[in-house]
Amino acid sequence: MKHFALGLLAAFAVTVHAADEASVGIKRHKQSGFDYVTGGAGPQAEAFAKLSARYPVRIQFTIDGVHAEDISGVKFRMLDTMGNALIEADAEGPLFFVTPSSGRWTFEATWHGQVLSSTKDLTGRRYLDIAFDFKSGK
Repeated sequence: MKHFALGLLAAFAVTVHAADEASVGIKRHKQSGFDYVTGGAGPQAEAFAKLSARYPVRIQFTIDGVHAEDISGVKFRMLDTMGNALIEADAEGPLFFVTPSSGRWTFEATWHGQVLSSTKDLTGRRYLDIAFDFKSGK
């Protein structure tokens, strides 16, 4: 009975987590067992702010140091220490939040031929805020 109750509690927690993204109009994606959301432009900005505490890695894409609401075409990858891409996705806005487990991760973003990467250690309940600042080429 104890295991059944714990299973119900875990299922409820997952359902609540999923409903929160949906309730603010954000689609949660999953690859290789990791959840992520992407977007954050315009009316979604407030919703992303509400969800940020749920995602230990929060990545922002900027252009020439400025928040880039209309950025498009960013290819994102999250790699493990062996160089295996566990997430490969097209960013749908200036923000990309992901839930990797503790470990060393490389985050890579490509936009208009520019490849930016950052390798970080995620431990415990720590949060990582990463900014990828692309150059506009002006």
